Amino acid sequence: MWTTTVSSTWGPLAAGQEEALRDCHGGLPYDVTAPSFLDSHLHPVHEHCSPPLEVMQEAGEMVFVPSGWHHQVHNLEDTISINHNWVNGCNLANMWHFLQQELCTVQKEISEWRNTMPDWHHHCQIIMRSCSGINFEEFYHFLEVIAKRRLLLVKDIGPGEVERIEGSGLGPQQTIFDIGRIAEVLASVVVNPDFQRVDTSMFSQRPEDLLQHLEEVVAATESL
Repeated sequence: MWTTTVSSTWGPLAAGQEEALRDCHGGLPYDVTAPSFLDSHLHPVHEHCSPPLEVMQEAGEMVFVPSGWHHQVHNLEDTISINHNWVNGCNLANMWHFLQQELCTVQKEISEWRNTMPDWHHHCQIIMRSCSGINFEEFYHFLEVIAKRRLLLVKDIGPGEVERIEGSGLGPQQTIFDIGRIAEVLASVVVNPDFQRVDTSMFSQRPEDLLQHLEEVVAATESL
C-alpha cells in the first residue's frame, strides 16, 4: 500500500485474530472505530482480540500487510492510494480457502431457490465471480498457467544446482517449492464436490492429469 499523502492504518491483525471482531451474526465490522463496535451484545468476543498496531503512513511511504492480516485505513487528508495484491506459493492455499468460503456464502444466500433454479450450482459460480472476480473454473486455469511455467523451468534444474534459472528470476528451490504448493492445492481442488460439478470437458488439460504430472515432478525432485 503506497500513498501520496498521510494515512493512518488500524491493525493489521495477525491472521486469525479477526475472528474476535465478528458480530453476533458472524460478520466482520465495516468500521472498528464505530461506537456500535463497543456493544458487547453485537460483538460479544471483541474484547479477546489482541491490541491492534496503529501505523501513521507519511506521503511516499509504503506499508506491507501480510496475507490474511485484516486492517483498516483512514485517510487524514485527500489521498491517492495504490494497493497491490498478489498470489504466490506461500499464500496459494489461503486463496483457495477464501474461494471456498466465498462460494459457501453465495450458496447460503440463494439456498431457498436451489430447488427452483435450473443449474443452481452454475449460477452460484457466476454470482461468486461477480463478487470475487474469479470462480472455480478460472482458479483452475490460473493454477494451470503457473504450473506449466514452473514445469518448463524445472527441466533446467540439475543435481545440486542452486543458482537462479537464467532469464526467469527464480531459483531452483523456489521453482520446486511452487510446484509442490500447486500440487497440494490442486489435490484439494480436484476432490472438491463443487469443482467436480464444473464442466471440464473443454479444458486444455484434465485437472487430474496435471495433478499427476506435478506429483511426479515433486517426487523426482526430492533427491535434487
